[in-house]
Amino acid sequence: MIIVPTEKQLDWRHAPLVLCVLVFINVTVFFLYQSSDTPKIVDAITQYQTQGFFEREWPVFEKYLRDNNEQELADDYRAAVADEDTAAVIGDLLMRESFYVQLRQNARTYFNPDFYDQWAPQRELLHKRIQSVSYIAHGLTAANLTISALLTHQFLHGDLMHLLGNMFFLIVCGFAVEAAIGHWRFLAFYLLSGVAGGLAHAAADWGSTAPLVGASGAISGVMAMYLAVFRWKKIEFFYWFFFFVGYFRAPALLILPFYIGKEIHSFYADTESNVAFMAHAGGFVAGAVLIGFTWFFNRSVFNTDYIESDQQASPHQQQLADIYESIEKLRFEKALSLVNELIQQQGVDFELALVRYNLLKIFRGEPLQQAALSLFALPLLTPEQIKRLDKVWQENADVHSQLSEQAALKLGMQFTGLENPASAEQVFNELLKKQSKNPALAVFATKLAASFQRLRDNQKKAHYESLASQLAQGAERGLL
Repeated sequence: MIIVPTEKQLDWRHAPLVLCVLVFINVTVFFLYQSSDTPKIVDAITQYQTQGFFEREWPVFEKYLRDNNEQELADDYRAAVADEDTAAVIGDLLMRESFYVQLRQNARTYFNPDFYDQWAPQRELLHKRIQSVSYIAHGLTAANLTISALLTHQFLHGDLMHLLGNMFFLIVCGFAVEAAIGHWRFLAFYLLSGVAGGLAHAAADWGSTAPLVGASGAISGVMAMYLAVFRWKKIEFFYWFFFFVGYFRAPALLILPFYIGKEIHSFYADTESNVAFMAHAGGFVAGAVLIGFTWFFNRSVFNTDYIESDQQASPHQQQLADIYESIEKLRFEKALSLVNELIQQQGVDFELALVRYNLLKIFRGEPLQQAALSLFALPLLTPEQIKRLDKVWQENADVHSQLSEQAALKLGMQFTGLENPASAEQVFNELLKKQSKNPALAVFATKLAASFQRLRDNQKKAHYESLASQLAQGAERGLL
């Protein structure tokens, strides 16, 4: 479920200078600094394998895992090593600083003097190479908490979708908060919310060695600030809940307990997720508390004229409101007519295409198939949108074969980012069935192999790596 405040529109009379700087820094750090992470890791793993260190270190690493109660992982790695599929094992081994510290302290007992003299300096260089990776060097690790990491982790992101999602929510809420409380106060409260989010994440498991990266804690604080600034004023929210989407008005502060409760509930209910739910909750609480203290001690800092001013909905928002109102009143034919009219006027986007698809599910027939195909052809979706599109894919098996080759490739590659890449496999197999010769199919297979490596399904990982190699060789022969 998504609930986003939409009360204010961007007003350049209150230019969001700090917001623009924050977005610029986050984007620049990701593309100019973090882009070097993958080459560093690949280079370190390659050198490690070339120098033959794994055969000597693997027995020590297996014992280390078992001594640290990671029996299941040790068993999985033993099977992988037996199958000579060591890439994931080596990656994990090199990333664990605690293992390297223990190994270095006891290396003379594990290795003979001649090998130790060769191993020690080279292994130190490899370790430094790995430790220079952005999320290890500057991410927040609960077991090794530092003041600098409380700040630096806020400007790092795990992948492009992580960055885009965070920047979307920052922009949606940030410009109004900055206009309401001023530039420098907005910057200070943003960073403090990020610090509070990092501390809340660390407090949930002080022994964790997994690094935390992302601006989610700070942005959660900005969302809470937005609600706290408007307090009991009824403001407009956009919501999406399964089939139901629309706008509603409610006192701002009533939504804050929902935000906090949702993150805490997810923390306990979704224990396998890599989302930092407690960082979100900590950021929400910090943002609300900071605005509360400021309101209590110095109300003059708030731009009350801006906060209290009402704004007219844009024509686009009004048209959307009419559509959702028709849906809520079960006037589905009218809603469908309004959706088609809006798409004709302004073009199709994901939300409109999904509303049209859901309405056509009521009527069925060929227009529903065309609506599904239109959804499948949309590019550059967010992770949440891809999850929703996955459900549409599973509901429409009869149109899979009608998707164009180019659209299928783009869709399938986006599906590889899902926790369960089953839909990506279906798209890939559909392309194989059509005997696609597109060179990008080899890239698609590589992405599928990476997906199954993440799931530790070594059999499928090897299968798609083999297919990727065959497809790449076939493409090269086709060019000769």
